[in-house]
Amino acid sequence: MLGAHAGLDGGRQGRSIWGVTSNARNTARVGRLEASGDVGGLGRVARWAGVAGWMLAGAVASQAEPVLRLTGFDAEGVLGWVNAPVPGVCSVEVAGALEGPWLPGPNAFATGSTGWITVPQEGSGRRFYRLRAVEVAATASGFANLVHSYGLLETMAGTGAGQVDGVSYWQSWFEGWPATWVALSRPHFAMADRAGNVYIADKNSHSVLRVEPDGTIHTHAGTHEGGYAGEGPAAATSLALQSPNGLWVHADGTVYILDTGNGRVRRVTPAGVMTTVCWATADGSALGGGRGLWVREDGGLVYFCAETRIRSWTPASGLRTVASGFAELGTLFVEANGDLIVCDRGAHLVYRVRPTGTRTVLAGNGTPSGGGDGWPGVATGLDGVRSAWPVPTGGYLLLTHDGCQLWYLDGGGTVRLLLHGGRGRTHGGDGQFFYTPEPTISEGRSVTMAYDGSILVCESDYGYVRRIRFQRLPP
Repeated sequence: MLGAHAGLDGGRQGRSIWGVTSNARNTARVGRLEASGDVGGLGRVARWAGVAGWMLAGAVASQAEPVLRLTGFDAEGVLGWVNAPVPGVCSVEVAGALEGPWLPGPNAFATGSTGWITVPQEGSGRRFYRLRAVEVAATASGFANLVHSYGLLETMAGTGAGQVDGVSYWQSWFEGWPATWVALSRPHFAMADRAGNVYIADKNSHSVLRVEPDGTIHTHAGTHEGGYAGEGPAAATSLALQSPNGLWVHADGTVYILDTGNGRVRRVTPAGVMTTVCWATADGSALGGGRGLWVREDGGLVYFCAETRIRSWTPASGLRTVASGFAELGTLFVEANGDLIVCDRGAHLVYRVRPTGTRTVLAGNGTPSGGGDGWPGVATGLDGVRSAWPVPTGGYLLLTHDGCQLWYLDGGGTVRLLLHGGRGRTHGGDGQFFYTPEPTISEGRSVTMAYDGSILVCESDYGYVRRIRFQRLPP
């Protein structure tokens, strides 16, 4: 008996409880056990981690409003629902009995009224599951709901020992060690695949490192000796890289590397074979100021940053300049409509750039200061903004290098501070709720989101990769 799957509306009125049974062959039979009316008349209710009791997050739902309902729960642990608030966050809670205690499980962003999430099936015995949902619209209450959908801040790689630029701190015995025991060498970008592996462009160790879900670290590409050893195809760990400081990862684990010192974009297959996709300069010389990299799923379109220019490559057109005249570019990504979101660290601005090269300011006032939490993004100083990443709410994460801050730009254009810190050895908050007035991070280099919704921050001249878990804290 796997137990029962209980769905309790956390954002709308109504309650659905589902029963799940399994036999020794791990097949499942799902049947509705109970359906009842409103939940205490509270309407939109959210459990806020770290705060005693229950807090209202919006107006009471009307009887005409659709009820959040569960649609199924299969043998693989896939839980489905309908009528979620959009944009919203759906949170699974788990208990050994209906009366609780209920503990937080995985979360998922609701970008449509229907959705699903895979719930880990661990251990044996009776278990109950319920689903809560909160709206995360571009409002103060929506931001509060978003903040409390996240939980712990933690270091997932780096010891902070690698403070000197131009020096590789990699040691051969680091291979297979816990990533938190390993000194990184000016890591510039961290991004995950769907399986939960996190890849790190570790610039000064001339390599791409891979942190596996069990927390161990491995060399994924490069030899840890800077240089050039051919175009491939060859084992990724047999070809030298030179100061790689950008990468892009596809869901299946295909990794693209901006091999800056060699002036190339490389591809590493999930089987570990590396080839050159294209040269990043006309003659294959070093790429000055290269950082951002994005590659389309089929590999047929590449965008990268080259200090003051955004450049593209296709097999048919080769290299071309998409836009120029920037001060000092950071990272970039491409939205579904083809627009590029790019950071100009030197100008303290985040731009939306059309494929035609025209651009508009998305955030930043062009100076290091001004505005702040709760202000319009275009009126706020983003000191050395270096990285941006889309959030399924319709907003963006913005990470500053010189300002040492992580901001959230909501869909309405308002910025709100998520993390802050200071230059030098600022490093704190591990194992605690991430949303704190205490300084926690240093020089920001990249921000991305893992497939499970966790936020990955590559930061500090001393070399850390941090993670904010997309899981509520226990009550």
